Amino acid sequence: MNKHILQIHYDEASRRMLDPGFTPLEITGNPRPDWREYWGIRNYFLNNSLNEDHYYGFLSPLFFDKTRMNAQQVRDFMDSRPGADVYTFSPSMSDASAYLSVFEQGARRHPGIVQVAQALMADIGLEVNLQSLVNDFRTTAYCNYIIAKPVFWDKWFAINEHMFALAEANATPLARKLNEVTDYGKSTVQMKVFIMERIGSLVMALMPELQVNNLNIAAMRFGDPMFYPCRDEMVMLDALKTAYLHSADQAYLDRFYALRHDLLRRCDPEYRRDRPSPFF
Repeated sequence: MNKHILQIHYDEASRRMLDPGFTPLEITGNPRPDWREYWGIRNYFLNNSLNEDHYYGFLSPLFFDKTRMNAQQVRDFMDSRPGADVYTFSPSMSDASAYLSVFEQGARRHPGIVQVAQALMADIGLEVNLQSLVNDFRTTAYCNYIIAKPVFWDKWFAINEHMFALAEANATPLARKLNEVTDYGKSTVQMKVFIMERIGSLVMALMPELQVNNLNIAAMRFGDPMFYPCRDEMVMLDALKTAYLHSADQAYLDRFYALRHDLLRRCDPEYRRDRPSPFF
């Protein structure tokens, strides 16, 4: 299994965070911080020919901090489950379970993201309703923690390159929405970055033929430790999403929202809703 697992860094501080078991990928001078990791990933794809049987990954310098996994553990995980097209290492069980999709999670954290991303899909000509999209553990990958073959990356790159061209031209209302700054703690991050980080989950959801191996539920971090007492409920939430995907039975979706409502009331002090409902 040939693996090209690169870890991105921008400066001396981020270089010191690198795992020596990964290959460093420097964004020299960080000329376009508005694109974050995408600038380095894009340059790699434009300047390298990919082997269809090899695996490629582009991890942030925060990979260990977010997953508590080192390079050897990543390689061991992949080697123990050979033959997949995609391996994912999503760092937050709570975010993966408690939202219908990565876009619903985005709707809560970055208001307007679903409308902008939906307009982007329409501009591309990709027929998908982001408000009904479902991501279970299999297709959820936050932080772009994905190692995959080109069968995945080709689709991922095509969608993001369309967004890149729009945003760089900055000539349409959609482009200006992509370039708007959205909430990210104390940092200033543009909407396009948060959409880019969700394209991997979108691709996996739209390509069920992909063989995906995601990090075992028991090994996933909980994200917010407040959710730890509800670990069984998080597993059930994922099971309800999977059952809905396979059956399209509305009863599973209704049960998901009811259980999610109870979980967030117990574990999330910022949650203020009186009844179960989507965040869209």
